[in-house]
Order: sequence, then structure tokens, then C-alpha cells
Amino acid sequence: MTRHRPTLRRIALASLALLPLAASAAAPAIPTLTQAQSAMDALFDAAIADRPATDSSRMVADAFRPRLLGLSSCMPLDGAAAATVDCITTAQAGPEPVYRLLRFVYTEQRWTMPVEQRRIPVPVPPQERVQVLLREAFIARAAQEADPAARAELAQAARTADVVAVHACDIGEDAPVIECEVDAIVASERGRQPMAFVWGDGQWHNAPATAQ
Repeated sequence: MTRHRPTLRRIALASLALLPLAASAAAPAIPTLTQAQSAMDALFDAAIADRPATDSSRMVADAFRPRLLGLSSCMPLDGAAAATVDCITTAQAGPEPVYRLLRFVYTEQRWTMPVEQRRIPVPVPPQERVQVLLREAFIARAAQEADPAARAELAQAARTADVVAVHACDIGEDAPVIECEVDAIVASERGRQPMAFVWGDGQWHNAPATAQ
């Protein structure tokens, strides 16, 4: 009986058949809202697991179980042993939504949350990127300004503004953004103004006006 050696075409087809399996094993870039809620539920359940089911404190705690409404500005953590992202979460655990920076880690084919969530450093946009964004903000304001003199002043600021410091960054209280104090020199005068940023598509952006 004659044996046929596999042709290059058959080898290529066999290799292509393995590609979906390899791709499916890769960690997703960020959790979905459902996956993030499951990770939060698991952490919450572990925190109250030692309380008796009939204990009133456990029932009260369960009544205020956080419900995630949104994930935004999910930033990958470089150098982590497993795929890790820090996301600004919008959660409902009372009458008003709460915005927090939470960490998610992809392990054993699912997203989880580390127990310690209080020491996650708030990311600070780099100064050179903030300078670009500040000038973009001046351009946007100039386009909306009706007064010619004010419009010319804003246009000059858009050309010459130099950022010298970005500090006091924190999660917004009224929106899922990173709020920072920005020191800049415009027309030889140094000033300070608050700015709000979001992360997306691999870089920082000015937060939409509706979120500021």
C-alpha cells in the first residue's frame, strides 16, 4: 500500500484549523460588564461568607450589593504576571452612582478581583500628552467663542500653552473620569486649571464635555 506524503496545502490547512483554538486561549483585553459584575459578586460573597445567613448585618450588606452600571478607561497594568487592567467603574450601591478605580485580573480563564482594592494608584497622564490635550481644549473653546478678541486670545493660547506640571489626580466624584490639576504657562503667565481625562484606544483624551 502506497503512503502519500502530506502536501504543503494539507499542512497549511491543518495549521489554520488550529488558529481559532490558539486565539481562544488568549486573555481578552478587558472584562465585559457581566464578567466584571461576576468578579465583584465573588469578592463580595467571600467578604460576607463567614456571617450567618440569618444575621441581620449580612442581610443588610447583601441589600447594598454593588451593581455595576459601566466600565470605562480600562488601562492595562504593564509587567503584571497575569493580564491585569484597572478600570473606572460606575456602580450603584445606594441612591447615587459611585465612581471607583478597581483592578481586574484574568486567571484560570476568567476575570477576578484581588481582595486589596484600596491601594490602586490613580494613573497620571504624562505631561507631554496633557500639553497636547490642553491645546486641543483651547482650540475647542475658541471655536465656540463669539467674541473676536476672546477667540483670538484662545487661539494664541492653543499655539503657545506649555504644561509644566500635572498633579492631584483623582477619580471624579460626578463622572467616570480622571481629574487633575494642570499648571501651565500661557503668554508668559503661569496659571492652574482643573482638567478631566479618559483613557481609550491606547492613549489619553480630554473627557467629553458632558462628563466634566
